[in-house]
Amino acid sequence: MVKEEIIIDKAGIREDLLGWHIKEVTDLAAAYDQAFQTVRELLHDKNPLVRANALQVIKELIKKNSLGQEKVSVVLDDVIELVNDKNERVSLKALEVLNLLLDVGGISEEAYEKITDALMEIVKRGAPILSEYASEGLGKTGAKVLRIARKLIEWLFSLIRSSEDRQVQSAAITALTEMAYRTDDKKVFNEIFDRMTDLVDSTDPYIQERALLSIERMLARAEMLTPKNRMKALQKVKEVKGNVLLASKASTILEKLEKLAGTEKELTESGVRKMLEISDYGPEDVEKLLNAGKTEIVAELAKVDPVVMSMIIDMLSSDDPTRRMDALWVVSRSTSSLTPSDAYSVLPVLGEFLKSHNPWARQTAAETMAEIYSLYPGTARFFTSLLDVLLKSGRGEDVEGALELIHALRRRMPTPEFNGAIMAILIELLQRKEAREVTLKFLAREAQELINMDYEALTALKEALRGVYGDEGGKYDNLIAAIIDVVDDLLKLKSQGS
Repeated sequence: MVKEEIIIDKAGIREDLLGWHIKEVTDLAAAYDQAFQTVRELLHDKNPLVRANALQVIKELIKKNSLGQEKVSVVLDDVIELVNDKNERVSLKALEVLNLLLDVGGISEEAYEKITDALMEIVKRGAPILSEYASEGLGKTGAKVLRIARKLIEWLFSLIRSSEDRQVQSAAITALTEMAYRTDDKKVFNEIFDRMTDLVDSTDPYIQERALLSIERMLARAEMLTPKNRMKALQKVKEVKGNVLLASKASTILEKLEKLAGTEKELTESGVRKMLEISDYGPEDVEKLLNAGKTEIVAELAKVDPVVMSMIIDMLSSDDPTRRMDALWVVSRSTSSLTPSDAYSVLPVLGEFLKSHNPWARQTAAETMAEIYSLYPGTARFFTSLLDVLLKSGRGEDVEGALELIHALRRRMPTPEFNGAIMAILIELLQRKEAREVTLKFLAREAQELINMDYEALTALKEALRGVYGDEGGKYDNLIAAIIDVVDDLLKLKSQGS
């Protein structure tokens, strides 16, 4: 960085940040100390856009390796302060900077401690989105600093036990999973795996599902597992295989554990890859494998290799429709391996798949998004916004995509409150002629799910169906009558049971 004195126009740099001229300001800050100091001052500007874009400049400087340890230590306190900014966009950008610093490494022990303390506060607070990005950072710090790992493991598991906040529980599990996935310390890995396996016995279905998703991600590092922990996991997962909500995920994990449980010896990374039939492949083989229709192998590669996962995420936006469908299939089979950053990046693309004319694409995207919601509940606001747009659309495919997503989400959180919200949406859609056919077909297809609705909701649905009977020249009367018959049977069943 140039030490010579030059005239730096603070007002001009501020205007550049307001105008999104990030590259120009980054180049200036990389070349001149005074420009860097000006950017640092603008981290505290009254305008949140200036603060956010000043943080982006710091992020770009880190990427360019233009900040030495001295300057990192100088700006670190400013960034940590902005983690708690009132503007969510600013605080999220500050978390991105901290996570990047943890990726790049080369920071002092004191810096790791400061960052860890800041991230712990965010996770404990349970702020949607922010806590998920913070949990990713905690996973990185625990993986790099053994002393911090020991402190975090106990604290995070105590959070899972003591908190009733789903966001807090989710962030704690994510942090532990990321730590295990990234660590090179077998003791750390096996302690997390062992205690996560114990959570499969939880009386809370949400904790059970998250524990299974965590175990699945950790199995990407199966060479770290002790034979004792492999056998323990095999037994625990077998015990929940009969659970309807967990059966699919449990079966997937069991298949992998059974392949790995054939030996009492310690496994190696190459040995694990051989057992999973991916030992002969790497990122350079992805295109060839997809062209040969071997998507299963690519999905397994994506689980163990972040480079492959990144390639697949990029393919979701490919100009080649066949490649996009391949990528969707792979992501749907490796969702548990998505980090918070990955998950938030793919959600908008998956939302576009919900609008597809292809029923398989809509359903697969919906199920994948529902699993992402299970992993990261902070995505709820994205889903609310997306559903609002789709349901208000005049296109039948958009409404159909919204209903697919609602159905997939309901299966993962079959609460009375969510069922009531779904029923209100369905009744409203029945009143709209452009959405009526899609809604009736959805009700007919998912008629067996109506048994989960309470008496009042079913009564309201029956009245709504009767209200549109005969409309449009009786175009849908046969379908409406068939659904009403099902509702009547369920009402009788519920009245007898009460």
